Amino acid sequence: MADICLVLSPEGRVRAVSSRPGSPTSGIVAGWKDKALSELIDSMSSEKLHQRIEQLSSDVASSASAPLRWVELQHVIGQGETLPVRYALHLMHDRRHVLMVGQDQRPTIEMQQMLLNAQIALERDHEVQREIDTRYRLLMDFTNDSIVLVSVGSGLIVDINHNAALMLSRPRGDLLGRSLADFFVDHTRDSLVSALENPAQTGTAAVLEVEIKSSQRRLQMSGKMFRASGEQLAIVRLTDPGEGAIADEQLTSNLRQLFNHGSDAIVFADRDGNILAASETFLNLTDVPSASAVRGRSLADFLARGTVDLRVLLENARRAGQLRMYATRLNTDFGAQVGVEISATWLDDQFDPVLALVLRNSSSAGAVRPDTTGAQDQSMQGVIELVGSSTLKDIVSETTDVIERICIETALELTRNNRVAAAEMLGLSRQSLYVKLRKYDLVSRDEG
Repeated sequence: MADICLVLSPEGRVRAVSSRPGSPTSGIVAGWKDKALSELIDSMSSEKLHQRIEQLSSDVASSASAPLRWVELQHVIGQGETLPVRYALHLMHDRRHVLMVGQDQRPTIEMQQMLLNAQIALERDHEVQREIDTRYRLLMDFTNDSIVLVSVGSGLIVDINHNAALMLSRPRGDLLGRSLADFFVDHTRDSLVSALENPAQTGTAAVLEVEIKSSQRRLQMSGKMFRASGEQLAIVRLTDPGEGAIADEQLTSNLRQLFNHGSDAIVFADRDGNILAASETFLNLTDVPSASAVRGRSLADFLARGTVDLRVLLENARRAGQLRMYATRLNTDFGAQVGVEISATWLDDQFDPVLALVLRNSSSAGAVRPDTTGAQDQSMQGVIELVGSSTLKDIVSETTDVIERICIETALELTRNNRVAAAEMLGLSRQSLYVKLRKYDLVSRDEG
């Protein structure tokens, strides 16, 4: 049903006007009769109305039927308030007057605003939920406790953190949806739930001795029941009584003293090779005045072959878990170089993996290493046998080829067949390396 009906004269004046009984517009339209409609609407609405009436007249002149023309006008009702009305325009029989049948758009606009506000509220709630989920996941991953969330009704694992998964010797993804009781000796869902329910009546946490089937490791399981979203859950903490707080504190203290006073340098770096912490011995090797001066710097700044050495350490440690006795040189802050042997370990059981390095000064290692003359004599026996059957020049040439081939194969192995990195490691141009690869028939192996 229309809220407003009015007849517009060819001069643009309101000849007749009416409103729906009980409509909020009744009091507004009472004084519109005989007024110019342009005085009752804003300038933009006046232009739109003029265009629609011209289009309507043109359509009527070119065809027998008079199509509807719709226009939305903003009536000015005083004190900065407006009345939005959507009109259907009809050309009357004299083809001069226009019948305008309108509907108040304020309820529609209010409904649209309510929908928009509801959408904004939903998006805000979604962001809050995402923030809560992120905080929950970070709390689960960073806590030192081994935590399991279990559905009391089914006994299935709803969620489990990394530390608890390590205790059960299974990947976290394999544990979700599994029955927690299946991992313990002589326990069922009912026995675990009963152990959790009985102390819950007094408000205390349940403590239960359990044994893991796969490892026969004995643990203490403590839990507390709660209800969330209509579902009864239990939060369970697994602890190893053999790993008490005193033992942990003593181990931490010993490791800290080893880091600060050990004869070998120790460095911790992130997954990109940026230094997180460096021991005093490393500072002495590199002539750096303080630990803060190396924190955040790339290990490549201190390695003789820069990014080549760093890439070898990172890739091999990440792939195999560790790399032993990698020989290279360290650059000091005063331009000198120190020979070192590096052992690397990839610590990936953390939220952010860490590369741990132990660096041993090898510049004077020859003076303290045991005599290896016997082994050298044995390795040189093949060369000695060539004396008398070949010239000295041929013997030197042949042994040089053997050493050269071994060095190239070792460089390719360390760099995982990366020719560019291997060439940089050996101090060769890429073209020279390709020539030597073809010389020793290593091209096909490298490409394969």
